[in-house]
Amino acid sequence: MSRGTAAAPRPSLLLTRSRATTRLAFGVIYLVWGITYAVNRIMVLELPPLLAAGTRFMLGGSLLTLLARSRGLALPRRRRDWLSVAAAAVLGVALSNGLSVLALRHIASNQAALINASTALWIAWLGMYGRRATPVSGRTWSGLALGLIGVAVLLSARGFAASAHLGGQLMVLAATLCWALATTVMRESQSECDPLVFTACYLLLGGALLAGIGLAGGDAQQWTWSPRGLAALVFLALFSSTFGFVAYSYLLLHETPSRLGTYAYVNPLVAVIVGWLLLGERLDTRQVLGASIILAGVMLVRNVPLLPRGAGFRRHL
Repeated sequence: MSRGTAAAPRPSLLLTRSRATTRLAFGVIYLVWGITYAVNRIMVLELPPLLAAGTRFMLGGSLLTLLARSRGLALPRRRRDWLSVAAAAVLGVALSNGLSVLALRHIASNQAALINASTALWIAWLGMYGRRATPVSGRTWSGLALGLIGVAVLLSARGFAASAHLGGQLMVLAATLCWALATTVMRESQSECDPLVFTACYLLLGGALLAGIGLAGGDAQQWTWSPRGLAALVFLALFSSTFGFVAYSYLLLHETPSRLGTYAYVNPLVAVIVGWLLLGERLDTRQVLGASIILAGVMLVRNVPLLPRGAGFRRHL
């Protein structure tokens, strides 16, 4: 083969850190994933939840695969890499999102977002262990605790009566733990493939698993071509699954777990407002107070100076 016949892969979109890109990535997961709760509820009320969610992730994963291939990036080759992809797909997509969309048929979108705020504590705690263990300072713990108090204030606005659907709330809580575990798997993975490829693969595999479970449960027979539901599905595929997961993968490489987890405290602020505007969900004084406390906690965590980074932070997922 003559020299230069095969095009060399282009530089990774995710490995180079910059302040502007970091701000943009945080902005995406703060805003887009906050809006996602209300849009997800629209989708699952209009379409069979598991099949729709699986389709959303497969579309997002397909778009990222096309982008990766256009940049000359290869699929994972090692068995070890595929095991990490599979773990992220099962924990982060099939279990975490599957439980969430089933719960969203019974509880309000802002209620789900409030419970998801506990993810920040799970991620910070799990991030203290493993190959890339990151200690958590007293100031950071104070910010996380303050955020949790804000969540409790928000949660108390609805209470825990039967009408609050405790079973649905517990499903969301289980989903948050699954997502935190998936985050740990992705941070600890020593995959040789590009992070963009890793993300595309676990979205595709997780989406296929969700869709398969939905089909086995009879979702195909319940499918309706609802314009509102399909619009929600497309929004989730393009913005939440594609841009959102790429932004999250970037931040996994360049941010500490405690700072990364602050998105889980900002999302409820966005979800409460969007749920009120799109779905008529309640927005009262207690929720505004809780949102203000959460914001104060996030400001504490986000102002912690970044810890020194060794070469391990610049490697692939």
